[in-house]
Amino acid sequence: MENVTPFMLEMTKRGMKHFVNELKERDDFEVNFFEGKCANCNGVAIVPKYRINGHKDWISVFSGQNVNCKVCIDQKELAKVFDANKKSTNEYLIERFEKEYWEIPNDLKEAGFKNFRVEGNSALLEAKRVAIDYVKDFMEGNRYNLLIMGNPGSGKTHLVTAIARTLKKEGFLIGFLTTGKLLSKIQSTFNKGSMKTKEDIYRDISRCNLLILDDLGSEAKSKDEFDWSKKELFEIVNLRIGKPTIYTSNFNEKHLPTAIGLRTTSRLYKDTKFIEVVADDYRKKLKK
Repeated sequence: MENVTPFMLEMTKRGMKHFVNELKERDDFEVNFFEGKCANCNGVAIVPKYRINGHKDWISVFSGQNVNCKVCIDQKELAKVFDANKKSTNEYLIERFEKEYWEIPNDLKEAGFKNFRVEGNSALLEAKRVAIDYVKDFMEGNRYNLLIMGNPGSGKTHLVTAIARTLKKEGFLIGFLTTGKLLSKIQSTFNKGSMKTKEDIYRDISRCNLLILDDLGSEAKSKDEFDWSKKELFEIVNLRIGKPTIYTSNFNEKHLPTAIGLRTTSRLYKDTKFIEVVADDYRKKLKK
């Protein structure tokens, strides 16, 4: 090959002694570079070969292996860098989201499907089935929204916690908090000196592979808060259109529009499975 200097040949020879077993204990060989065919793109690949002094045949260092051209090698290395950066970014996001958007109640830290107690209640049994199916569908790429409605203490939060914990273990980016807490986070961005803007939080919740908003409709207290929360909830629900989101609410389908507004309720009907749970206070069953 052209442009191959004696220095390059000498360095190649030294290198070959380290990874070609036949050459480790000998110096009676010469090296050179030859053109071959890239196994990936059929372009020109450079193949280093050696020949023992006195022998006729040149032997490829890559004997029995695919050889790639420089362009394809560079692309593979670049892909590795991008993949490593992607994994690093995802791990950072999961860690940050766990600090900022993962607020499971203390009494449900170990909540799962196995310890969800149905005790003959057909509504709870159906809700559990829907929750388990949701996880299976999500894992298979069939993703949609879920709204679980029911009286306080009916086990809604336990079920969505089971969903969240299961999918989080699979490496998905999951956000879990009450709507009230999310709205408080947004309100705090209006404070002087806040490190985050409302747009930052919007960007974060839009990144979630799955966002779970617990206790929808229970966030406002005063009239001003009520009007503001309705407007903000509409923006949040609208932002999550096309991205799987789970909501729980103490309000049924009839009264939900009053609590969160007609526009927001209307948005909830898109790609959302509704389920209503009526049961005795679930927490009383856990009483010792």
